[in-house]
Amino acid sequence: MRRNLEELPRLVRLAAEYGVRTLSVQHLAHDFTEESLPEQYRTMRRFVEDETLMNEDPARVARCFDEARALAGELDIDLRLPNLRKKVGTRGCDWPWRGAYIAYSGEAMPCCMVATPDRANFGNVAKEGVVRVWNNEAYNTFRSRLASDDPPDICKGCAVYNGHF
Repeated sequence: MRRNLEELPRLVRLAAEYGVRTLSVQHLAHDFTEESLPEQYRTMRRFVEDETLMNEDPARVARCFDEARALAGELDIDLRLPNLRKKVGTRGCDWPWRGAYIAYSGEAMPCCMVATPDRANFGNVAKEGVVRVWNNEAYNTFRSRLASDDPPDICKGCAVYNGHF
């Protein structure tokens, strides 16, 4: 986030202190694009727009990322940072073909960006079984739309889908 970017190297050090070997930092993203959404989603959209690094001074971001990368190298941590420059012509995501993101309650979601199963889920793997959910109509329809020119609405505002990773 914009307000705590300088804390990234300290986060790397904290991860090392706890024995973490890989630290992934992801871009703040949202899919709350419709003005008709409830207030809590509009509030989240404003928060993300205020805190995103996409509009931050590139020199500040580069300085903090470089410092964090150097420290991660010293501490033998695999640090994965977001790409803040859009890859020209790159759109899409392969998450729903590579793996499932499962909520504590068993619901399979397309990815971690969805965050909660009330926003999108394909069924409960604990109740229905992994293979049945993985191959069900809802999952396959989602994958088909994601591969098309008309992706699911939930993907349209995603940093991964829009080529920022």
